[in-house]
Order: sequence, then structure tokens, then C-alpha cells
Amino acid sequence: MRRISTLAIMLMALPVYAQPTFGFMELLNATDVPEEFSQPVAVAVDANGNVYVAAFASNNAFKITPDDTVTEIINGVGAGMGSTLNGPIDIAVDSVGNVYIAGNLSNNVFMITPDLVVTEIMNKDSNGPNTLLGTVSIAVDSSLNVYVAGDASNNAFKIEPDATITEIIDNTGDGTSNLVTPHGIAVGPNGNVYVSGFGTGSRNAFEITPGGAISEIIDGTGAGGGKILGGADGVAVDSAGNVYVVGNLTDNVFRITPSGAITEIIKGSAAFFPKDVAVDLSGNVYVTGFGTNNAFRIDTPDGCGTVPEDTQCTVTEIIDLTGDAMGNQLVAPIGIAVDDDGSVFIAGSSSDNVFVPEPGHAYIHLISVLTLVGLRKMRR
Repeated sequence: MRRISTLAIMLMALPVYAQPTFGFMELLNATDVPEEFSQPVAVAVDANGNVYVAAFASNNAFKITPDDTVTEIINGVGAGMGSTLNGPIDIAVDSVGNVYIAGNLSNNVFMITPDLVVTEIMNKDSNGPNTLLGTVSIAVDSSLNVYVAGDASNNAFKIEPDATITEIIDNTGDGTSNLVTPHGIAVGPNGNVYVSGFGTGSRNAFEITPGGAISEIIDGTGAGGGKILGGADGVAVDSAGNVYVVGNLTDNVFRITPSGAITEIIKGSAAFFPKDVAVDLSGNVYVTGFGTNNAFRIDTPDGCGTVPEDTQCTVTEIIDLTGDAMGNQLVAPIGIAVDDDGSVFIAGSSSDNVFVPEPGHAYIHLISVLTLVGLRKMRR
């Protein structure tokens, strides 16, 4: 087994707290499979511990079972008959084991059943005049409805199990604030859908209720007081309905409660460039640092923030550039997922690999931080 001892950085002479241990091992890399495996950008995990990875540059996706069996579940052929997969950028799995793939460059969505039947369930022309372009993010709810965002068409769609497709938001946003270049989509426990707007003129996130009501839940002002939101990217929702939105261009993550209270829960250096966010059943939040080659956990952020008048969030660097002790580095992580046991799965887009927690874990020290300054790691 591969084991690491990852040391967190202490910033601003803040107190160190004893915390659960972490250690990671490389689950999959480009030498592990006969098929090409290049630029993994998204990862998902199901209730049985199966891990799913979408590889953007090699136009495919893989399933890794708990016994380490690796299977290519889709490749560039897609569903065949001209329904090709190009640039898979996000992946999701439902409660019965169906996997969903968003094809960014092919402007489509595929479903792969547990017995590997591949079907194109949406393409750019599936909804008539409401075109899907630049498929970028995908989510699925407990009723097997699929939600997908198009970053080039400035919209998002709902795909029902009976193949009914509905555009749930477009460039007009809520009628007052626009949706521009959506990057993230997530669905909450009550069926509300959340879509982030990355582009200039947007820098926000919207809530869409099952009844179709649309409201902007955060804009570029972020939490106020200079804690701004820029480049809204990954989105996640916890079991209580709290929404987490990544600010890729402002190096931070925000928490929006169901009542509308907004808190900045982590703030990084200018090199942080967070991309994706996930949340576990206890409310701990996980975020990848694309620019700093690492990932962090923010422990139960209810009520905590990043300025002195707030309760300090407890932040852990759970993995960094060094990856594991076998010389397998983590470079430019994007996708992150967490299972019901709190195990974290991280895809390194430029290191062409996926990391998972190692049984037994290595040790790590945590830091409680006001501001994550100097996250750039020493190259070793």
C-alpha cells in the first residue's frame, strides 16, 4: 500500500488542532489500463464504493470497483451511429448505478447502464430552438432526473427518465441578473437546482425550484466587506440545503444557507484557483486547488468564516503536490468527490491519475486559519 505523511502549512501563527488522519494512494494512472487515459477532470463515487472517472483528452471514462477492477465504460465512439463523445468534462452516477457523462466538445450527454449499454440522452439539438452548447456540468437527483449546464449556450436543462427535456434557465437568469457561462450545477435534497455563472456579467449562482421559480442566491459582491465572488465555478449542496459555490477567480468558497446568509469559508492566495467542491454527510466541505496542486477540507463550516469577527473555520490540507510516498504526484486537480463514509476521491488533470484515501491513513496536522496565505507549495 502507498502511504504518505502530508504536513499542513501553518499560517499566521494560528493554533494547531488534533484532527482525524489522512493518507492517500494512487488508484489509477495512465499505465494501469490498455486504453488511453489522459486528463481526468471529473470523479464520482456510488453507494457501493465504485469510482467513476471522466478523462477529457482521451475521450473516455472508467469504472474502478472496490477490488481494483478497471473497466472503460465509454470511449470516443459514444453510443455509435454518429453519437460520439468528445471532451467528457463531468460525470455523475444515480442510485441504481446508471452513469451520466457530459461531452463538452460534442455538446451531448450519455447514460451508461450497469451492464454498459450506452445511450445518448441529449445532444445540442434535442430541445429544438433551446440549444445545448459546451456541455460542462451534470447532476442527477433521487428521482433519476438529470440536470446539465451548457457553458456556451448560457443555459441548463432537465432530462426526465421518460426523455422529456426542459430548459430550466437561460441567459436571462432570474429576469434581473443574467446567467453567463455556467460552470457548475447541483441538485439539493428538496429538488432545487443550483447553477453557477462563471462569466463576466454574471459571477453569481441561481436557485431553480421544481416549480420553475428562479432566484439569484449570490452575486459578485459575495459575502460583502470585500469578500467578493469572481468566476463562480463548482457547486455543491449538503443535506440541510446549504449551497457551496467556488470562486475560481477570487480564490475562495462561499456558503449560502437556506435563509440566504452568505459566508466566505475559505480564502486562498492568488495562485489557489479552486475548481470543484464536494460536501460529506457531516457537512465538511472539500475543495481542489488547481493552481496550488492540492486539496483542502473545511470542517463543518456552519457559522464559521474568514475574517476576525467570524468564528474561524478549521481548514486541513489533505493532499498536496507530492501525492503519495511512491513518487506519484498530484498536479492540477479538478474533480473531487466524497462518499457516504467520508472518503475523498481526487482527479489530477495534469498528472493523469486519481487518488483515494489509503486504508489506515497517514498522519496530518490541521490548521485553523483566517486567510490561507501562501498556499503555493515548495517543489520537491
